[in-house]
Amino acid sequence: MNYKVILPAIAALLLASCTQKSGLEDVTTGLYERGGTTCLDPACEVPAKIYFDYNEYNIDSMDESTLNLQATWLDENPSKYILIEGHCDERGTREYNLALGERRSDATRNYLTSMGISPDRISTVTFGKERPDVEGSYEDAWHLNRRSVTTMDVDRN
Repeated sequence: MNYKVILPAIAALLLASCTQKSGLEDVTTGLYERGGTTCLDPACEVPAKIYFDYNEYNIDSMDESTLNLQATWLDENPSKYILIEGHCDERGTREYNLALGERRSDATRNYLTSMGISPDRISTVTFGKERPDVEGSYEDAWHLNRRSVTTMDVDRN
């Protein structure tokens, strides 16, 4: 084998993959990951997650900024359908957290519909505390697990 030709070619491919400008797509959710951020778009300009305070489901001003970006992206991609997941941290009962996760996904859906997105394009689901994003029993993990995630509704896209 001619390693003088093969090794530089492999190095060039590895370098190109490290410098790519778009995120890596997760085909199960239709989302993109880049630099620890989960996004709706390959350029990772539209975050997919918003976060909630303990025991809350209110949309705050930071959430509004993210949801405004999502609404604009949805306007620009009218053939896309989304699934909004509601999540909680590990504290509380399973039943309580399923209900709170539902309120979080509903609040997210309600905000997007108030921005003109058709409710027919939005489905919701609650996972409560069943699918943590971060394992652990400490404040930073709890904060990252109290979220809603806007994913692609892969069954309808």
